[in-house]
Amino acid sequence: MKNLSSSLIFSLVTFSILGQQISQIGSDFDNCGGTPAYGLYDYSQSAMLYLASELEGVGISAGNSITAIQFQFNSWESGYELNNQTIKISHVTESSLPNPGLPDYSSLTISNTTTVKEEFDFRGFTGITWGQFDFDTPFVWDGSSNILVTWENRDGSWISGYGWLEGRDLSNRCHVWYKDDNYPVASSSEDRYLPNIKLHTSFNPLPITLNSFTGELLSGFGNSIQLNWSTASEKDNDYFTLWRSFDGQSWKEITQLTGAGNSNELLNYQHIDRNIIVQSIEKNTIYYKLSQTDYDGTTEFFQIIPVEIQAAKTYVVSRTNLMGQEVDQNHKGLIIETWNNGLTTKIYN
Repeated sequence: MKNLSSSLIFSLVTFSILGQQISQIGSDFDNCGGTPAYGLYDYSQSAMLYLASELEGVGISAGNSITAIQFQFNSWESGYELNNQTIKISHVTESSLPNPGLPDYSSLTISNTTTVKEEFDFRGFTGITWGQFDFDTPFVWDGSSNILVTWENRDGSWISGYGWLEGRDLSNRCHVWYKDDNYPVASSSEDRYLPNIKLHTSFNPLPITLNSFTGELLSGFGNSIQLNWSTASEKDNDYFTLWRSFDGQSWKEITQLTGAGNSNELLNYQHIDRNIIVQSIEKNTIYYKLSQTDYDGTTEFFQIIPVEIQAAKTYVVSRTNLMGQEVDQNHKGLIIETWNNGLTTKIYN
């Protein structure tokens, strides 16, 4: 970081732009130390969690594109420079951050992570000022998920003259990590106050209006989960894709269903995910997500849903040989195991 005396790289916006809405979340003046970048260290990362209810409360709707963000800076020296900064936004299921947590967010259920502004520089200023950052890539809010704003500071050096952001005293809604010499990777987060923000949004209607998306375990059908969703309208909808995950991070496509193309009527869809492997029963939760693809290949993802498995841990109810005769687990040769969930496995001793 270097102290420079030239003019500011970003400007203060105090007016509305035609066709664009500016919405503020938070108005307190608590010191959010270490945000957005902790100038005392070579490298830092801050995570700021804003709830869906807060976005809705200021008039942001499903399908709105977030095109810029403003933070309320305080006590930065004029000309103070931060280099190699990156801002990302993600959809997240959780309403609080784990403490301590990891800067890779491995314990969170995250989707649609978008690098909205990459490897940029900005310079500080005096007084309490709203600093604006216009996005290189807009982030489209799904209307139901919380959002996680990540600021990555990869400057690699530090000097005095850094300040902080103003915000609210909220627990586990903002964490910071920091380290000299290399980027922080350990679970050494500190809980900080949540910064005030202003989000610039424009309306970008989603290709479909999703009414609901649910899943439930079917009794009497082995390890099968019924997934249901409905749409109030569809535009140029080629097909839906269903995805499954056992950890909320790694996803596998399980099926595609043809969409209605164009419709203004309530439409219902259903798929049964059959013969879920034993691993999912033991973990008690399976995650599903839904995506929609237009005729032009554009794909939109929707919220992640967890399906709780309320079944007891699986166990073997019988062991037989090829002749159908009962054997024990020490039998030499092929053993056919039948489990209480209806699945069968074969082992060879």
